[in-house]
Amino acid sequence: MRITGFKRMLVVGFICIWAPICWAPAHDAGDGPIPAKEQLIGAWRLLRIDMSGPTGPMVDPFYQPDSDGIIVYDASGWMSIQIAAPHRQAFEVPASRSPAAAIGALSPRKAAAFDTYYSYYGTWDLDAATGVVTHHVKSSLIPAETGLSYAQNVTLEGGRLTFTLRDKDHGEETIRRKVWERIAPSPSVDKKE
Repeated sequence: MRITGFKRMLVVGFICIWAPICWAPAHDAGDGPIPAKEQLIGAWRLLRIDMSGPTGPMVDPFYQPDSDGIIVYDASGWMSIQIAAPHRQAFEVPASRSPAAAIGALSPRKAAAFDTYYSYYGTWDLDAATGVVTHHVKSSLIPAETGLSYAQNVTLEGGRLTFTLRDKDHGEETIRRKVWERIAPSPSVDKKE
């Protein structure tokens, strides 16, 4: 299912309006072990995003199936996340990012690029007692997210980091799980010259 720019903005708008309410997770003992803050530090590759509702598995309305991504947690308290849809349409790197460059044939391609990529950075903290990691957005691909905080349950089991977000809308619960795997350091990073 492809979400157009307008529909995506509606979804994001809904999320932004209800973020303080629906993004306040409670850790369920069945979710798995809560990691220590030091265990989150590093780079993680997105394995999958699972979403389920009252009738079972469903397509996530924000991310596309088989999306790829990376999340990085720094020891100083900074983080960054990038998620890209598969099969993104390639186009030439523009010579300019000026408003004039957005006019014409490139505009639909820019819209498609926006609809198939998601990114933000900011600071992070972990409440070890509740298992809730919170991202404090400093800047985002979607400007309306700047200044928001996103909280979600986090567990670490079998080398996999899982974020779980439970949302109740009109009495019906949906659950979104993002499953990540630690990225091993590149051999070139370990080499001393």
